[in-house]
Amino acid sequence: MRRLGEFPDPDGLSELLLRLTVNSTVYCFFMTSPWGFKVPARPVPAFHILTAGGGWLEVDGQPEPIRLSAGDLAILPRGEGHVVRDSPKTSSLPWLDRVLADASLLDGRLALGGGGRRSELLCGGFAIDPMAGRLLLNALPTVVHLRGSEGLAPEWLVGLIRMIATEMASSGPGSQAVVTRLTDALISQALRQCLVDIDSSLDKAAAFTDPQIARALRMMRDHPDHQWRVPEIAASVSMSRSAFAERFRAVMGETPMQHLTRYRMARAAEYLRHSNAGIREIARLTGYDSEVSVSKAFRRQFGVTPGAYRKTRVTEPVSRAAD
Repeated sequence: MRRLGEFPDPDGLSELLLRLTVNSTVYCFFMTSPWGFKVPARPVPAFHILTAGGGWLEVDGQPEPIRLSAGDLAILPRGEGHVVRDSPKTSSLPWLDRVLADASLLDGRLALGGGGRRSELLCGGFAIDPMAGRLLLNALPTVVHLRGSEGLAPEWLVGLIRMIATEMASSGPGSQAVVTRLTDALISQALRQCLVDIDSSLDKAAAFTDPQIARALRMMRDHPDHQWRVPEIAASVSMSRSAFAERFRAVMGETPMQHLTRYRMARAAEYLRHSNAGIREIARLTGYDSEVSVSKAFRRQFGVTPGAYRKTRVTEPVSRAAD
């Protein structure tokens, strides 16, 4: 019997979402027409939430602009270059970095525009776990557009955006932290909803809800130090080697050993960033038999040696693992 509040064993999508950590950087804008700005392509997911007014989103490589209305959320999972403005006719747009440097403050928000019709925008980027993040973001379309208007919005979207808009308007003590946390929750829920929609549209019970692949992922990730082989993993989830390898590749877009290697390297990067463990210990924790073997694998994955990575303490190599 399951106790009150207990969940069943996580499926594949839950496995990924449980490891998903969203940390957003949020900018609040109070804008009056004409307004707009350009955002260059970056290896970081971007988002825009329109809490009042209206605007247009134009994304590099996409043939048509996207109309944004109050209550809409747009996510660019792979950070393509884009333009946000009040009207397709508005020209001479500055880069976002210049806007952030030059814009004046109005009640704690960045003010931008020419004094016409009012809009309020929450925008920024978010960092995401390098392992779960790659699998999630690669499954998404170029633009995730959730409409909060026209009476079609899910209740969670309406509720969270209403709470964000209320906090933006209050500008009280702690409001910035609350807006950031609400935005993290909003983005996580939006990613989940989009992935559930993608999964339910498939003809086969695969993608992120395949219980056997979910169990395989759980075993590999819970014990990256184990000397895994494909036949052993397949037998553990009651599948033949060939059937498991074929289904894993169809679901995850890579072979089991490719996935295991990337996960081990992401764990190695975490140990280098957040612990004082030596290379030999990291090799043991990630399933390698020597400092040489883990160092070679790390360099192939990130382009630098573990020692060089630890000295810089930067996050770019981890994001490269998600490419």
